[in-house]
Amino acid sequence: MAVTVQEVVEALFARAPRELAEPWDNVGLIIGDPRARVRRALLCVDATEAVIAEAGAAGARLIVAHHPPFLDPLKRVRADEPGGAMAYAAARAGVAVCAMHTNLDYAPRGLCVELARVVGLVDIRPLSAAGGAALTKLAVFVPAAHLAAVREAMAQAGAGRIGDYEECSFGVEGTGTYRPLAGATPYGGTTGRLEQAPEARLEMVVARTALSRVLGAMEAAHPYEEVAYDLHPLANTWPRSARGALGRLPRVISVGSFARRVKDKLHAPVVRIGGDTGRKLKAIAVGSGSGGHLVEEAAAAGADALLLGELRHHDALRARALGLSVVEAGHFPTERPAVDLMCRWLEHDLGPRLEVIPSRARGDPLAAAV
Repeated sequence: MAVTVQEVVEALFARAPRELAEPWDNVGLIIGDPRARVRRALLCVDATEAVIAEAGAAGARLIVAHHPPFLDPLKRVRADEPGGAMAYAAARAGVAVCAMHTNLDYAPRGLCVELARVVGLVDIRPLSAAGGAALTKLAVFVPAAHLAAVREAMAQAGAGRIGDYEECSFGVEGTGTYRPLAGATPYGGTTGRLEQAPEARLEMVVARTALSRVLGAMEAAHPYEEVAYDLHPLANTWPRSARGALGRLPRVISVGSFARRVKDKLHAPVVRIGGDTGRKLKAIAVGSGSGGHLVEEAAAAGADALLLGELRHHDALRARALGLSVVEAGHFPTERPAVDLMCRWLEHDLGPRLEVIPSRARGDPLAAAV
């Protein structure tokens, strides 16, 4: 038994919602046919030409990568140009490529939380939340007799999901008025006469990417010829999203000892330290890949140190000024745990229908150290 490429993508989006991706990011299916059926998927950090060859040899018709193969639109797909060569090779081999990037970083129990777990932190929680403006509140006015049917239709289309809860809604009763004009076919009432009708105001939260689907389901289930509804963009962040993570060490150790642990756990060729190597640490903030944007948040949260992949020079200076130690382990080593995390998710969610294989191709372009 097999699954479609789109089923795999949607299974990953269920755990790492696309709404959490940064606006500049490029997540989801990037190359390939969403309807194609696959029995085997290869998981990696970067979908390089070597990884595409590895997928072909393993019989994997889908590559799930952490990094998108390209962020800007390609103007050409040529085998002799770096950007187009990978896309050309994948398309020619019939291998689909999808990416789970910043949405995976920020997901509840996503990469930031996983990285904190891998290096031995406990009591892990989000450093800050993500997904602001990713949610909309939809309020619709429904006759009481149809309230349950409309609510169920909206829920089935994706409305009312908050964290580990679904079908979340709020309703309040009131009175609606309307005057049917010539040509109208009202649910109730007489043309030309002002009517009053008992109605309920039904409110449900909707992810912005599900909004058109929910509106379609709502209108199909609603008895009115013209449906009255309101849309309210929300500033709420995504429940339990983790734009960085914060945890504590089981016991106090020095920056140097923690850096050696990180080097071992992440198989990092080099770990650089900013600050006194003998400083004692308890609370650690964590960010995968490039994490300079977390410096102020880590310091404000009371972290003693910030673990990340890479840090720009001026961000390192800001960290030092704020009294925050830095442990820089490299971009690839801090994002390699994404592969194991997605493997676990897919094995649990798609089970025997899909075999998942972590890539063994050389991944880190900066793996050598002298």
